[in-house]
Amino acid sequence: MRSLARRALVVATLMLAGRAGAQVEPGTISDMADDLQRIQMRIAQGDKSAYAAQLKQLKAMGAAIASTKPETWKERRSLDSLVIYVLSGGSLAEVTPLLNGDAIPESDRALARGAFAYITSHEADALDLLGKVDLGALEPRVAGQVAFARSVIATKRDPKTAVSFLDWARLVAPGGLVEEAALRREIALLAEAQDAPRVAMLTRQYATRFGASLYAADFLHELARLIARFGLADEPANYQLLSAAAASLRPDGRRDFLLTLAKAAIVNARFDAASAAAAEALQGVAPDSVDETRGRLYLDAARLLSDGYDAARADLQAIAAAKLDRCDAGLLASVRSVAAQMRTAPSAGAIEAQGAEPSESAKAVGPAQTIGLAEAALKRTERAVDAGPRGAP
Repeated sequence: MRSLARRALVVATLMLAGRAGAQVEPGTISDMADDLQRIQMRIAQGDKSAYAAQLKQLKAMGAAIASTKPETWKERRSLDSLVIYVLSGGSLAEVTPLLNGDAIPESDRALARGAFAYITSHEADALDLLGKVDLGALEPRVAGQVAFARSVIATKRDPKTAVSFLDWARLVAPGGLVEEAALRREIALLAEAQDAPRVAMLTRQYATRFGASLYAADFLHELARLIARFGLADEPANYQLLSAAAASLRPDGRRDFLLTLAKAAIVNARFDAASAAAAEALQGVAPDSVDETRGRLYLDAARLLSDGYDAARADLQAIAAAKLDRCDAGLLASVRSVAAQMRTAPSAGAIEAQGAEPSESAKAVGPAQTIGLAEAALKRTERAVDAGPRGAP
């Protein structure tokens, strides 16, 4: 796969250099596919108007495909453009007759039919057909999308191979939506594999290159939850790597990432990571703001099981629930309840019911029971968060 990646880089460089001087007759399917990919590059860079432009361009391409002469598909660049259209989510009504007929040369049918099988969730057919395609023989404009599709198909069977295909996709299709999507997917796979250094490295790339993407906010929220779920920030050194990786984000975006990480870490009982993220998010935050209130809540919750219990409990009582959204207000109520129970001795009835002496019972159920209560309360709040409305991308 490394030699394949080196070939990809060379091919991509040559093709991108040659493309600037190429002259193509206006109005062709190839032109329209090139325009589509330019629109997708705008989406990756955060142009909100580009999403509607993409839908409009796909509709125009569908109409053009339906009226294109059969001999058009004997030209490889036109066929690649058809595959780009399919893998970009174009309507399949215009494509189905082409795949059922003989307009597409037999040597190229595996690519076209494989793309169709992938987009229609016929995984076995897609695996077989796209597996026959030599990625190194494809133009970069289509190779990146095909590599991304093969990664998705390979994920369940072989995550390492899936990551290799994503590396390939990023190399041959730099700067556009393919690279942006490949980075998002690869970071998520590496997070699940608990590879904190590579997650940090690629997150830095994503923040630098695509921090303004229309998909960035939702992705960074999900990444924060993955980091907490898999414990990637449990080690202080790994936390520093991941925190630094987000440094290229705008200040408000980085703060939102840290607050999301702190909250997710609380829910997953990763209290050291939660404390570090909340404390960092509070640096430079506007006094009496919503973000400050959220940061205080998460920091207090993380410190309840430390020697900072008294200060944390007192600050929890001072937090104004009215400044929080419904989910965080519920979290505040749960954390306050947990804090109140942490220094409360078991009742005599509870001790008698367990058939133990008071001193033995207190030792047996004290810290463990408290932590269990805390985690249960916070998990209930997390379910409420998942059920609630999500922010717009």
